[in-house]
This record gives sequence, C-alpha cells and structure tokens, in this order.
Amino acid sequence: MEVLFEDSDLLIINKPAGTVVNRADTVNAPTIQEWMEERLAADKSTASDWQALLPSSFTEEFGTPEEVFKERGGVVHRLDKDTSGALVLAKNPGSLINLLAQFKQRTVHKTYTCLVHGKLRFEKGTVSVPLGRASGNRKKFAVVADGRTAETNYQVEAFYPHLNVEKIIQDNKASQSEVTNFKKKAKIYQGFSLITCWPKTGRTHQIRVHMKHLGHPIVGDVTYLGHKRASLDPVWCSRQFLHASLVTVAQPRTSEPIEVTAPLTADLQQVLELVTIE
Repeated sequence: MEVLFEDSDLLIINKPAGTVVNRADTVNAPTIQEWMEERLAADKSTASDWQALLPSSFTEEFGTPEEVFKERGGVVHRLDKDTSGALVLAKNPGSLINLLAQFKQRTVHKTYTCLVHGKLRFEKGTVSVPLGRASGNRKKFAVVADGRTAETNYQVEAFYPHLNVEKIIQDNKASQSEVTNFKKKAKIYQGFSLITCWPKTGRTHQIRVHMKHLGHPIVGDVTYLGHKRASLDPVWCSRQFLHASLVTVAQPRTSEPIEVTAPLTADLQQVLELVTIE
C-alpha cells in the first residue's frame, strides 16, 4: 500500500484497484481492513490519549469506541473494489469516531477523476437525482423515485475525440481477424471526456450511476455500460476509469485541514495515452 499521509491518529493511502476495502465472508483475497489491522498490531506510534478526540455528540448506541474500532478495523469509509485513490483510515478509536462524524456531517471534501464516453452538453453542472438498488439486479444501483438523495458536481477537464486504435492493436498483439473485428466495433465510440467530480453525498456507486444517467457512462465500467461498450472497453481499459484523486479531512486532534492528493495510478495513465485530441 502506498501511504500518502500519516500521523499518530490517521493515515491516508492510495488504494490500488482490485482490492476490497472491508473484510467479508465472500471475499477470499486480502482486504484493506486486514492490512490495516496487521499494521496497527505492529505500530507503536498510535496515540493512547484518544478519548479526547471523541465528538461531544457521540453515544454508545452502536457500541463503545473500542467495539466500533475493532469491528471496522480502522476503516473510515470505502471505495469500490475497482476504484483506486485516496482512502482514509483511523489509527485509534477516538480518531475513527471523529472521522466518521465528519463524513456524516459532510464536512469531508472528496474529488474524483473519471473518463466517460462521449462529449457532455455542458462543461460543468450538478446531477441531483435519488439513487436506490436496481429492481432487476440487487447488485446494481439506479435512479429511483423513492431512493436516497444524491448529488454530484462535475467539471469537464478535456475532450478526446479519438481513440488510438492502432496502438491498442499493437499492444494487444492481435491477430488479423481480431484487428478487423476491433476496428469495426470501435466505430461506435464518439469521443471521451475527462471529468472532475465532487460528490456532495456518498451513495454507493453514486458517480458511476450519475454519469450513466447523463448518458455518459464511465469507460471500463462494465456494470453500467451497454452491451457493445461492455465487450469492447476491457480490451484497452481493464477496469472502470474512476479514481479518488483528492481528499480533505480535519485532523481529529487539532481540527486543522489535511489535504492529500492521490496520483493517478499507472494503469489509468496508460489509458489516457490511448485517447487523443488529433
């Protein structure tokens, strides 16, 4: 794990794609939670006076700070398995409860970078539509009338009208039949937009569903892409192009803002080299 920031109360990592955050019976691979628990067991720099960090509004309705910390293993929030970027982890019960309160009060500021299909009509705007589980597939989310409030602000940073098909073919060492087939299918692409998103709320799959709602699903997001793009995108983008690029939290002990930038991962940098403005 690439640690971007650390003090006696918290740390922020650049989460790699393909890694699950929370431990679960259905997850066999190592998780961020397990990595954090092992790190805490060996860490001697964790503050012992964490009681002073507890918010005055804290109650033990869901357990004592120690119980909550043990259950969560220091995990403050989560990112989807195939989303990379800045992830905040707590090193003691007091900082965990403090940071959880910050997320609940929506005082934590998060910035995401994503590459989506097509050219957006407006260069900046706000998507404010409620989200809930999709009726036909409980693993997916959708815009539903009685869903939970969700709001995402966005800004278009760049538009790339072309895909470097020749480079993709060269990198994949495709056969002649595969080359012909890919070139034919790639005609469905109508450019790509690099977007910065600032979610005001933190619903599951929020940015992914909001971008699809605009008619511009995220590149590589096979869960929310149509059939043709879902079969073609993985050839050159192995996972959803979504990265938590920046997070700002208040230090639980001093209340001073901590702003941490997570560099774009190597795989997503390589994807950007395949979309061109020429």
